[in-house]
Amino acid sequence: MPTSAASTSGIWDCHFHIFGPYDAHPLPPNPIYTPPPAPFAEIRAIHAALGIAHGVIVQGACYGNDHSALLAALDTADGTYRGIATIDPDIDEAQLADMAARGVRGIRLGLMSHLGGAPDMGQMRAVLERIRPYGWHALLHGQIDDVLGALAVLAPLGVPLVIDHMARVQARDGVAYAGFARLQETLALPHLWIKLSGPDRITDGIAPYLDAVRVARALLDTAPDRAIWGTDWPHPNIRYPRPDEAQLLDWIRALCGDAATADAVLRHNPARLYA
Repeated sequence: MPTSAASTSGIWDCHFHIFGPYDAHPLPPNPIYTPPPAPFAEIRAIHAALGIAHGVIVQGACYGNDHSALLAALDTADGTYRGIATIDPDIDEAQLADMAARGVRGIRLGLMSHLGGAPDMGQMRAVLERIRPYGWHALLHGQIDDVLGALAVLAPLGVPLVIDHMARVQARDGVAYAGFARLQETLALPHLWIKLSGPDRITDGIAPYLDAVRVARALLDTAPDRAIWGTDWPHPNIRYPRPDEAQLLDWIRALCGDAATADAVLRHNPARLYA
């Protein structure tokens, strides 16, 4: 179904997942992981309570290439939500076009070993060429060394790239090391974006995630017009108490420090990226 134009008037949650309801959208046999149900209606209620008007559903690795839950959710959202898919290079063109019409705006390239590991670079390049005509972007989800390796190959192609979860750096390492400098150098490219999400993941879940502030602020200062934020709800595959979405929203606002920066990160930047 056609989607309406993205709005700059409301806050965006640029990263969350949905799982289920499993009677309608079951997991495939032998999924990579089996999360508790986390249906779209639940996150929409959380968003409404927090004043979040727009969101981006990121396909969970446990669903593989079955996007029925994601697309069904987008069909009910009247253009206020977007989707991020996982695809193979040989995906049917009609399927890509249908996804685009229903609100998908990008793909995710997973580099984490516990989520299936990375496809080879040839596959990654081929996938980027498939999405280029649609103006989509690709998320890179992995730890910093793997992200830097992928960026060295993929950034020269010119397709917009979004670095997920602050490249899963370790906040305790600070920002004064060669890998982080390379990350900032690459992030300065005009088609590179950074997602200031997952402060819990880079601080071992120690709320209120103060150790993540130095990392996030350095990345924000590198690309203030290409920084976005997301809750990562329902926080799959963690071994500590689930973060609170209201606390995460407070965290990013405090990080931004002023209304203009917060409006860029929470409203204007994502509205451009997900138009």
